[in-house]
Amino acid sequence: MTRNDLTFQIEDNGCRLSAICDGKKIGNLFFVRVGSDKIMISEAEIEPEYKTQDIELYLVQEIINIAREQHRKVMTICPYISQIFTQHPEFDDVRMLNNGR
Repeated sequence: MTRNDLTFQIEDNGCRLSAICDGKKIGNLFFVRVGSDKIMISEAEIEPEYKTQDIELYLVQEIINIAREQHRKVMTICPYISQIFTQHPEFDDVRMLNNGR
């Protein structure tokens, strides 16, 4: 599966980004907007049969695109999502470390 196989939808009053494939929701990224300039990711939830297909990465890429469009920084309290950020320096322009930088 590639990112092009997915559509993304913001749900729950703007606090959940869902990944959808062939009409089926296969993953969620939960987040909150903090003030006018931050997004904080709390966790990702992926359907078990899709765990090895980079769905978390695709959700992070989509939230990064949203952050860039809205001129926001992104921080995460989810260790797994933090690891994705660490592995992808191309996200550094919007990455906000938990110490405020």
